Amino acid sequence: QSYDATSISNNNNNMTTTSNKIVKLGSSYVNMNLPKKVDTPKQTKEQKLLEQQQILHDIKMEKKHKKRWNPCLNTKYELERHDYETQHGDVCRVKGGLMGLYECPDGCHETAGNTPYCANSSGGGKGGGVRKTNGYKGGPCRVRNPDAPPEYRCDDGGVCIMAVGTPKSQFKGKGVYYDDSCDGQCGNGREGDLNAWITNGKRCNSDWDCSLAGICTPQGQCQCDPWAEGVDCSYLKFQPVDKNRLGYLDERHTSWGGSIVQSATTGLYHMFISEILCKVDTSNRKRCGLSAWQTHSRIVEATSTEVDGPYKRLKQVLPPEHHNPSVHISPTTGHWHLFTIGGSTGPIERMISIDEGKTWGNAITISPEQNPGPLLMPDGSTRLFFRGDGMDIPSPTCSDEGISMQVCPSENEPCHPSNGLPIISHTGEDPSVFVDHRGNYHMLFNALPYKCVPKFEQGGHAWSKDGIEWSTPRVGAFDTTIQFTDGSGMKCERRERPQMVLGKDGMPLALISAVTGCPKALGEEESIRKSN
Repeated sequence: QSYDATSISNNNNNMTTTSNKIVKLGSSYVNMNLPKKVDTPKQTKEQKLLEQQQILHDIKMEKKHKKRWNPCLNTKYELERHDYETQHGDVCRVKGGLMGLYECPDGCHETAGNTPYCANSSGGGKGGGVRKTNGYKGGPCRVRNPDAPPEYRCDDGGVCIMAVGTPKSQFKGKGVYYDDSCDGQCGNGREGDLNAWITNGKRCNSDWDCSLAGICTPQGQCQCDPWAEGVDCSYLKFQPVDKNRLGYLDERHTSWGGSIVQSATTGLYHMFISEILCKVDTSNRKRCGLSAWQTHSRIVEATSTEVDGPYKRLKQVLPPEHHNPSVHISPTTGHWHLFTIGGSTGPIERMISIDEGKTWGNAITISPEQNPGPLLMPDGSTRLFFRGDGMDIPSPTCSDEGISMQVCPSENEPCHPSNGLPIISHTGEDPSVFVDHRGNYHMLFNALPYKCVPKFEQGGHAWSKDGIEWSTPRVGAFDTTIQFTDGSGMKCERRERPQMVLGKDGMPLALISAVTGCPKALGEEESIRKSN
């Protein structure tokens, strides 16, 4: 038995009349929403046949379209995307990720081993045909599945990043938005959109609400220290850079990551830098890029009368393979302690100079870990912050790299084993920790490592009262944009290895960091050293 009924549905205040069909099934009734019956011309057999053929054709074309898009024609290969890398195109890598074994996706061609390795054979363009690639002809290969689900999400700090990628093991969570605008829904951290105390009460309650980089006034407003900005003081405040003082930029060698101390005797600033040699050392080759950092990185020293340079290369301190230098002055002895890694993944070594870098003692291995961020304590111990791989980072995340800590009881002893747990709730690497003039701890780090893209706002800042319990970090505390004193600026692809230089009053004075993928606005190669 069936009954006709009419119902009114209210959808966004638009009144709509629909027809319902109530069908009796056994002893129950099922309410089926159907449109009102409209008299339509009766189809002929020929018309029905043509309609069925069209449906079958559409299904066939859809399957063919999806099959045709598959960029890796060899089933032994899988797509490896290189989003937001200006010098590297997407490739089809042999499963297992072995370097060197790759082919170019459908619609792209090899470039004889030169970057971008795989380039678009034709532009993405608009119009007819199937779009195999995105981007301009000859540019880095970019392939996209036109039927892909949302790939982007909002990260801490109002930063829009990709939520999915390869290898899949690095990613947790799922995408919400279709492009890197995230539809403008991530909020503005500088304006306080992401701070509950601002959005709810409009008043800070303690210095913690001001990221320990300022004080909470009786009026409930954050008064930031000179080096910090934003409603909650969680962002770094930079002065424009003088193009004549570009920190360290060697004419012959690429550099990556530096650390600075000031001599108490001469007042000179000493920078210790990772300098990367060309694989083939010829007189006509210079600045060969970062590709050989795992085997051809050495530590060199440069000096300057000013903290922002320019720095002049002085000498080699450690031969290849040494990387990730971090130099600090002991608060107990005044000796210089230089920490490096002795291989691409560690171990961490320490060597000490008792004469401000004129001579150095033997390097001692203190930890099997990598990317050291040491903090020398007044009791003679060292808190060694470092990067750990394969960590259980809470979802959502785009990398299993995390930051952990271990303690070295004295300068002559190795560190105690770490518990292997991350000390902050966000992925990260390259930790650098300092204590400010009020005794508060601050950690700067790369908050968007490895496959996290885009990296334009990868600077992380976390704070702590004791160096043990840390805040949720501010992602985007510093970005890849460099402003110059002449009013111009440039936006680089990556900015990593942040290390703070403190003044004699304990106030942050300058940030040394490594940048790459920069426009050649300065007439230089893409990898340069920057000090702000």
